[in-house]
Amino acid sequence: MLSIFSEWESGKWRSLNRPYPDDHESRVAIRGERLPSCFHHGLDRCTIHGIRHNDAFARSEAVVKLCETSADKRYARARNARLIMSNEVPDMPTDDVKPYCIWYPDTANEETYRLLAKRYPDMAYSVGRACAVAGYDGLYHELDILPEISIAEEARESSAANAGSKAIFEHIMKQPVCYAVLDDYTRSVHHQNPRSPAFMNGDTAVRSTLDVTVAPEDSNWKDRRFLDAWFPFDIAEDDHIAEVTTHASFFEPQGTLPPEHVELLYSPLPSHLPTIIKDPLIVMAAYEGNLDRYLRLRRPDWVMQEHGAILRGIYHNTTFAKWWSLQPRENISGDIRAAILARFIMVNDLSHITETDPHPEEDYDEIPGMIWWPLIPAERTLKALAKRRPDMHLQVAMACIAGNYKKLWDKLAPEPCRQLYKQASLCYDPSVRNHFVDYLERRASELGSNVKSFHAVCENLADDWCLNATRPDKEPTDCWLPREISILPTTGNPETDNVYGSPDQTNLADGDSNWELHICSSENVRARIPASESGIYLYDSDDE
Repeated sequence: MLSIFSEWESGKWRSLNRPYPDDHESRVAIRGERLPSCFHHGLDRCTIHGIRHNDAFARSEAVVKLCETSADKRYARARNARLIMSNEVPDMPTDDVKPYCIWYPDTANEETYRLLAKRYPDMAYSVGRACAVAGYDGLYHELDILPEISIAEEARESSAANAGSKAIFEHIMKQPVCYAVLDDYTRSVHHQNPRSPAFMNGDTAVRSTLDVTVAPEDSNWKDRRFLDAWFPFDIAEDDHIAEVTTHASFFEPQGTLPPEHVELLYSPLPSHLPTIIKDPLIVMAAYEGNLDRYLRLRRPDWVMQEHGAILRGIYHNTTFAKWWSLQPRENISGDIRAAILARFIMVNDLSHITETDPHPEEDYDEIPGMIWWPLIPAERTLKALAKRRPDMHLQVAMACIAGNYKKLWDKLAPEPCRQLYKQASLCYDPSVRNHFVDYLERRASELGSNVKSFHAVCENLADDWCLNATRPDKEPTDCWLPREISILPTTGNPETDNVYGSPDQTNLADGDSNWELHICSSENVRARIPASESGIYLYDSDDE
């Protein structure tokens, strides 16, 4: 399989931008044939995979020495996990060599887990999780642990094929309250202060998700952000690296919501979520600015399309914007900060913007571009903003056009530019006098030019967003009815500039991401989509 970034060299394809110094080395490490010459650029993950999946490799002299001498304890944890799964309880003198996941790719026999829990009582919940996978309900009850929610999710997934797993699940569900002791996002165990009450919320890396893998040549062009979006969990500590890619291509839909779960997008969430890929629920909650749903569903790292959805949610919902404004500033990106300020300005609050904050040069990405949609601020608010922030006169002038604030516009006397002319011409009717178009054309004539040939002001990033925001239809819709609701690596219309201040715009009413039309459509209409097609266009000439 070839990397998408490759070129022909010396009679063979050579991958570009490959973090692996030698593809052969990654392969032999994954197979557990030998250690690589170095552990940089992803070869550490290949080595961890090889140790965890190959008993002979884990017991080899080279790996034993690596585990004894390396300051990176991931190798020791992988080796100890392999030994446990091979029915040997290893010596683990310190917590940093104790593995979190001891049930993948194999489960040990029941007696091995029993001895492990007896020798290392602090691993009782990991043993309980392994019992849920393997169906060891007898040992599970011997552990006498709290009804733990990730164990319940694991047992639920395995219950169809395993009576013991089903018994564990039913036992936990009968308890009056559940606890969250295991944290799959951080691979941590909270014995002393478990969260309670806890609910099944799709925050467990159940066994089947660990078989979703990506080959080195397919992972080399994805940065850390994409890996985190694809794989929110890494309980095996190998970043899902394997010899073959079982995951869909990055350019294909991710996180498809099964038809029976679509109703969760428009229904109250149950206390316990079903076994589900919840990423579409996260994106929709952010897109709508639904704070309660978003805070319940979100993951520590953003999923695909979530960032753009957050910006849209902030622009459309004051309460969502307010919550984000209360987060530590160092934890939010500049474009989110800009969206917050834009929403606050639109509801006539200027208390969060001063003469120097955001700083015009140091915090340029925090200065909002569009401040007049979906709400138009009051004229007196814009007057105060123009006085406080001379660097935002362009945004104020464009808001004056949107609000038909002629008096303030004349006082600002803005210089003609492409942004202003496009904004003034949005609904231009030549038969009707337009104060703003007349002004710009007259002023351009005084300058000895034609306003239609003026270039856009591009002194800062906000000016670019201002130009994007002159688009008449800021959230375009279309008649494409997709078969499924899926997370896409790009929006439905990737060529559309984002009016919200980010390179890409999450629009769930357009193109392949037309979730809103899918939600509204009837089963009869969706049934018209041919089995071989991903969707259909509605209302052709022969449609009613």
